[in-house]
Amino acid sequence: AWRDGKMVAHYGGVLREICYFGQTKLAAQITDVMVSEKERRVLTRRGAFFLTAATFLESYMGYGAKTWLGFGFPSLRAMKIAQHLGLYASVGKMVELRFKTTIAKPHLWTRIRHLQPHKPHKNQFITNQLWQQMQTCLQHALVGVRDWHYVQHRYVLHPHHQYELLLITRRFTGQPLGLAVIYRQEDTCHIRDYIEHLRQLPEVIKQVQRMAGHWGMRQVRVWITDNFAPVFPLADAEQQDLEIHIPHNIWSQSVPPEEINGHWWLMSGDTDFL
Repeated sequence: AWRDGKMVAHYGGVLREICYFGQTKLAAQITDVMVSEKERRVLTRRGAFFLTAATFLESYMGYGAKTWLGFGFPSLRAMKIAQHLGLYASVGKMVELRFKTTIAKPHLWTRIRHLQPHKPHKNQFITNQLWQQMQTCLQHALVGVRDWHYVQHRYVLHPHHQYELLLITRRFTGQPLGLAVIYRQEDTCHIRDYIEHLRQLPEVIKQVQRMAGHWGMRQVRVWITDNFAPVFPLADAEQQDLEIHIPHNIWSQSVPPEEINGHWWLMSGDTDFL
């Protein structure tokens, strides 16, 4: 949006391949919204924010458009403004689960190790195998594709953050049970992503707790959409509302929000800023 030859607002996103109730679709992840300070006062359909957002939704999102639907992680204030203007509906929210670390002995039936960077072809095979398992158990959900191509682009080749890929396997057979993408920050181990059938989550959490404890860390944190929080071992967790709602386009002709409300699987790794 321009005023008197100067840019006063910008609304941008990136493409993200998702599985929409088992079908492959393209989504638009809203990643960058900026409005100049003077223009923020106009919270009407004449304002710069509304003009850029509405034009983006009309041009790129919905039936017959390039992307099927959109999502993002707006602040609570931004979400309320968009709802007031009739642009978004909330279809979920993010919570944070906090687990204490442990210093336990190695588990009898499973083990944990880093993916070996000098074996990219094997890593690709394992990751794609785990993603197929996850995709199968999330036929009733919306989830971003988590194959090796995505994992490598999002985590392995990240220019600023050093993520670690931890593989949990059966001790005696070597069968992969889950992949956890973690980020170490002071005394906290953040699980940015998880790839595998959801039934393996409790064992993966326990192994990450144990590994983080041996590193001298105090807690393990996970972001997840609240509708999927119950698949985690909540008896051992402290839960906190992050006041981040998942937006859904209601401005242009698109999937009705009630169809996907409470069906997104999103973690902190799905953001563009962590």
